[in-house]
Amino acid sequence: MSEIITDKLTGKTSAGDVTITSEGGSATMQLQQGVAKAWINHSGSTTVRDSFNVASNTDNGAGDYTTNYSNAMGNGDYTMSGSTEGTVASNNGNLSVKDSNAALTTSGVRHIIINNSNNAADRDPVLVIVHGDLA
Repeated sequence: MSEIITDKLTGKTSAGDVTITSEGGSATMQLQQGVAKAWINHSGSTTVRDSFNVASNTDNGAGDYTTNYSNAMGNGDYTMSGSTEGTVASNNGNLSVKDSNAALTTSGVRHIIINNSNNAADRDPVLVIVHGDLA
């Protein structure tokens, strides 16, 4: 098996344009488009267990958090998804969603943990991942 060891990949056409071929060999994609640009694993408070491209995490109240990026996104048209832990049987089923009253900004995202009674609630862990274009 061959091994490539490098500190940097640079595209032949443009620096950030590295194309990879799918497992089946019939499709290609841009490498930088497929990697997460930020992610965080935090507790029901602001205790961050691990993260990538996260400068800070703010607790805005029960189940309501703002995660700020170390490196800005290129625009507000990226995507975020999240999850947490809970049980439906105890009315604690949960979903992490972007706050509908807060726009996705280039500097961060506000997200809320909603239980199946449609109330914001602290849960642990809170897991958020962001995909899109960095500035």
